[in-house]
Amino acid sequence: MIPDSQLFDQSTLVCLLEHDALVQRYRQFFALLDWSTVHERDANRHAPGPSPHPMSAYLKAFLVRIGEGKCFMTQLRTFLLEHPLLVLELGFHLVLDPRQPYGFDVARTVPSARWLREQLHRLDPALLQTLLQGTVTALQAEIPGLGETVAFDVKHLYAWVKENNPRKSRP
Repeated sequence: MIPDSQLFDQSTLVCLLEHDALVQRYRQFFALLDWSTVHERDANRHAPGPSPHPMSAYLKAFLVRIGEGKCFMTQLRTFLLEHPLLVLELGFHLVLDPRQPYGFDVARTVPSARWLREQLHRLDPALLQTLLQGTVTALQAEIPGLGETVAFDVKHLYAWVKENNPRKSRP
């Protein structure tokens, strides 16, 4: 969804998204993953109130955190606040405000660092497994023999450690 803005019209926002290097880099990266395995809404949720952000938005934000080398959620949140076009691309539910430059309040749209940490702790590892499984399968189809090597010889590593370990007494 492209919000309304007093500063930019819809076509300008679309053009900005198409020409922003950061958005394009992550758009290409996210296109490599099979997002059909990620369910956007909990089927058992019958609570009143606003619907939560989609799980794919959190997963994409966590992938951005890894890609940008952000160690802490506060750093990730600050990075997202500095890149509102990326927030649009990630798919968070926007808090619309036509007075803001991009038509939404970035600070109120991006979850707090505490809530991002909470979502990371609640994240089901099986969800990540299924998200990446399609990518692994596609890579195996593209690269013959990928994943067939399970072990290799590490004797040279052990010999180097034994030779260069000052704690090891020499005979």
